[in-house]
Amino acid sequence: MKIWILIFSTALFVGGTCLGVALQPKLVPTAKAETKIDSAPAAPIWGQHHNPQFSVHRFASELGLSGEQDRELDLILSDGQEETQALGRAMKASQDKTRDRIMTLLTPEQRTKLDALMAAERQKRSDGEISRSVNAYTRILGLDEKQAQALKTAMTDARSRRRDLKRGEDYVQIRKAAREEQNKALEKAFSPDQYKRYLEVSELDRSER
Repeated sequence: MKIWILIFSTALFVGGTCLGVALQPKLVPTAKAETKIDSAPAAPIWGQHHNPQFSVHRFASELGLSGEQDRELDLILSDGQEETQALGRAMKASQDKTRDRIMTLLTPEQRTKLDALMAAERQKRSDGEISRSVNAYTRILGLDEKQAQALKTAMTDARSRRRDLKRGEDYVQIRKAAREEQNKALEKAFSPDQYKRYLEVSELDRSER
């Protein structure tokens, strides 16, 4: 058994590292992957445990929150989002540290093999996520083959723009610009009703994450 295979196995049991997650998605599933199970036709984007009709907005409406309660809810959700982002940064720092330590064990040739394997796995996972999203929107919006292909192209282009982010650039602004470009392309490809529904569903999808 080659040394880099042993290293992969070790990385898997470290838990939470990008190496382990990327190489063993079935054994160490990420939370995001769990929310995209493509097995429930009624709610294909959010997975089985997310009801698309029960968003935060409906939650507030059904409970009849007062204006003060609604403002407090906004603050709570905002704080929760900030804490989640901070946790994400801490996890990434830990993952990067683990990856750097593993990389020091490898020869230059082994590092090249590792990088190639990781890149292929990331591309595979990315393609799978986009395909599941396209299939979900196709069912929800009633897209034809040409429209589905336009959606796939727009999503792929937007993801490429986000991944091309350079050090020092504003990720939030880049993400916003990529989403706007994606929406412009889809507005041309979809009917007015389809585009309106797409905006509603995509906004709800983001609020559920």
